[in-house]
Amino acid sequence: MVNTTHSSLVSDTRKQVKDLRSSSLCMTMSEIAKRVGISRQRVYQILRKDGFPTKHRVHKNQYECLVCGTPSEYKLCSKKCKKKWQQIPVTCTRCGKLFFRNKHEFLHNYKNHGFALFCSRHCVGKWLAENYNNTVKKEMLP
Repeated sequence: MVNTTHSSLVSDTRKQVKDLRSSSLCMTMSEIAKRVGISRQRVYQILRKDGFPTKHRVHKNQYECLVCGTPSEYKLCSKKCKKKWQQIPVTCTRCGKLFFRNKHEFLHNYKNHGFALFCSRHCVGKWLAENYNNTVKKEMLP
C-alpha cells in the first residue's frame, strides 16, 4: 500500500524546486534548498533529473526599476520610466490643479518665476488679468 500524502509531498517539493529555478536563474541551489526546506544535494538531484540547469547565473548588478519595480540591469528599465522618474508634482498657482513638470524645467521656471507656476497658458492669462488689474487700480488711486 502506497502512502498518498508522501507522494504528494514529493511532487510538491519537485514542483517548488522547478518553479524557483525557472523563475530565477540567479538563485543558487543553497537558496532554493532553504526556501523549500530540503538539502542542496536533493535540489541538485531534482534539477539534474528534470533537465534544468544546475549552475546559477551571476549578475553583478541587478536592480529593481525605481518606477515600476521590474528587474533590470539599470536603475530605470526604460525611457518611459526615466521620463516618469524626472517628473515633479506641482500645484498651479491660480486653479490649484496638480500637474507634473520635468525637474529641469521646474528648476528653471522656479528660479525665474518663483512666485507663480501655472498648469496652462490659460491660467497664466487669467492670473495676469486678475493681478495686473489690481496693481493698476491701486497705482491709479490718489
